Amino acid sequence: MKRSDSKIGIAYPPTIGDLLGGFAGAAVALPQSIGLGVLLFTAMGLPVSEGALAGLMGLIILQFVVGGFGATVGIISAPNGPMTMLLVGALGGLASQGADASLLLPTLSAILILTGVFQVIFSLLGGTSIIKYIPYPVIAGLIAGVGIQMLFSQIGMLAKELEGRKIPDSVEEIFGYLVALLTMILMYLTPRLSRGKVPAAVGGLLGGILVYFLLLQLLPIQARESWVVGVIPALEGLHFGFPMDRIADLPLPLIVGAAAALTLLGTVDSLVTSLVADSKTGARHDSRKEIVAQGSAEIVVGLAGALGGWGTKGATLVATDAGGRRWAPIVAGLVTLGLMLFAGGAGRYLPVSVLAGIVAMVGIGMVDRNIFTWLRRKETRVDGWVALLVVAVTLSVSLVVAVAIGMGVAMLLFLYREAKRPIVHRISSGRQHRSNCRYPKEALDLLDRYGDEFVLYELRGDLFFGTTDRLRRELEPELSRRKTLILHLRRVESMDLSAMIVLLQLGEEAKRRGCELVYCHLHEGLGFGRKIRKAFRSIDRRYEFDNPVLADGDSALEYAERALLRRHGFHLESSRRVPPEENDLFEGLSEVQRGALLAIARPVRVEQGKKIYKRGKKGESLYLLLKGTVEQRLKFAKKSYKRIAKYEAGAYFGELAFIRDGRRETDAVAVEDVELLTIDQADLEKLDPAIYRDLRLALLSRFSLDMNRALRFAAREIRRLERW
Repeated sequence: MKRSDSKIGIAYPPTIGDLLGGFAGAAVALPQSIGLGVLLFTAMGLPVSEGALAGLMGLIILQFVVGGFGATVGIISAPNGPMTMLLVGALGGLASQGADASLLLPTLSAILILTGVFQVIFSLLGGTSIIKYIPYPVIAGLIAGVGIQMLFSQIGMLAKELEGRKIPDSVEEIFGYLVALLTMILMYLTPRLSRGKVPAAVGGLLGGILVYFLLLQLLPIQARESWVVGVIPALEGLHFGFPMDRIADLPLPLIVGAAAALTLLGTVDSLVTSLVADSKTGARHDSRKEIVAQGSAEIVVGLAGALGGWGTKGATLVATDAGGRRWAPIVAGLVTLGLMLFAGGAGRYLPVSVLAGIVAMVGIGMVDRNIFTWLRRKETRVDGWVALLVVAVTLSVSLVVAVAIGMGVAMLLFLYREAKRPIVHRISSGRQHRSNCRYPKEALDLLDRYGDEFVLYELRGDLFFGTTDRLRRELEPELSRRKTLILHLRRVESMDLSAMIVLLQLGEEAKRRGCELVYCHLHEGLGFGRKIRKAFRSIDRRYEFDNPVLADGDSALEYAERALLRRHGFHLESSRRVPPEENDLFEGLSEVQRGALLAIARPVRVEQGKKIYKRGKKGESLYLLLKGTVEQRLKFAKKSYKRIAKYEAGAYFGELAFIRDGRRETDAVAVEDVELLTIDQADLEKLDPAIYRDLRLALLSRFSLDMNRALRFAAREIRRLERW
């Protein structure tokens, strides 16, 4: 088993790659976590240093808990933009409305704990399998809106130096903007100048700090205490636990709404990050276990009063590229814990403006530029407008409302696209598509002449209230033009009550217009089970469901063909015995040749259900069917088979093995008691040489005509399969 396989858990010790990947992942996630913690706590009116501590502690808990589960090899989980901005919108709004300041941190904890509970329940109920149905434009719009919010939030935070003025009047008031802008430029240049060896966040952090202190020396300004994070408090600065006595005072609707939105965003983003990690490590993540891990971590983060998060793609890519695998997140957590415990004083040298530049650049990177490409193309223009709608709602209302509207748009888009999907896969008249039955020449002439009297509609997709009206409009004109209309439902994936009612109504309308509605492939996947007629009759007692229901398309075509032949006076009676002289084989043969064949033919009787010959057995006999019906079947399961051909009295079969000795490719089964004449190759060769030579040429000529017809039929079927 590969070491990258997540199922091995802790079966092997950390490698050098894990150590390097852990350090690299921590280097990327650390400045982002501190910056987002500062952003959230600043919005709540709390000290910057406490925000930095909350970001660090959230990063540590996420690494230990999610990394401990090991559901995704190499994933780095950390506080991130979508979660932070949603929390900023919820908690910052409370703070601006004058809410009790003592309720802000308990509200934060409650949102994170409930998010974790929701994620665990959602995962255990199998919800991770339905996340893939959320359209990408909705997710892209949400992420882009969050990115723009992050950019604006940092501009707003730095604008506090202006004290309400729009235009700065001193160097000190633009100093923060200048450092942030230079940090963003350094983040942009770092990966390009280092050829991807140094992460952008690391280059931005180190270069930004250097720029900050260099500018302080060059410019005639005095540093202010508020320009740096300050000493990061010890662990005692965290608000551990949850005040159960304050639950009644908490804003429950806001908590539930925010937790629901975070559950959706967190689940989607974490699973996408898991796929990114898989692409680098070659492992395969366990999606259910991963979301349980993320939810469990969220609960612990909430109890610690820290800042939550989930899988982050940037840090994960850096960690896995450096060789990080199973133990990389644990190493990243240990690195962060060591820095927090032993280097808390380094916060005095960590400029807030540098963190603002990093967060702003991360926000810019979250905006998917493809949205504008979608708008330029007609095929994807709707997707582009959907993404912009979600962005607009995110910016103008709130991220919680944007998530709700995004889900609503996702459902509407799904219904719209399902309703627009073609429901008719293919239409074939009786002239274009035939059953595998081998009819006498007179019957074939009638089918060629009147084949348009019946039609086969092969339906596809989902038949539901959004497509039933279109189905009715497409089928109703056929009821006046055809005598038989076959509905082939093998490719139909689902059928709701509305579709069943429409089919009942079409059946009644077909009767009034003299058309018969025939069904085939009403499979169990549509929910009917074996009691199809009972299911339809229970829908609406006003309609009598007495339409023929056939097992497959070939049987339905045969049903329509026989109905056509009866209408035109040709009756295929299985009880009718066709004399040997009238067999199709004898067409074009001389009297001498017919007599020679009849002289060596042996009569055979086979009971219903018995096999005339078996697949794989060697054969050299030709069979002339005098009475009854025979089917050639290709068996592909114990009780399942495909009917290759059906022969009525007057037909012949088995000619391939008769021409050249070989093994049979199909089973020949008597559908009812049959009478046959069998002609063996060995007996044919004993005839007078002159008769044998002419007779062999005549038989080969006859067989070639039938094979030509069979090849044409096979070519039509292959073309049909190409349009599957």
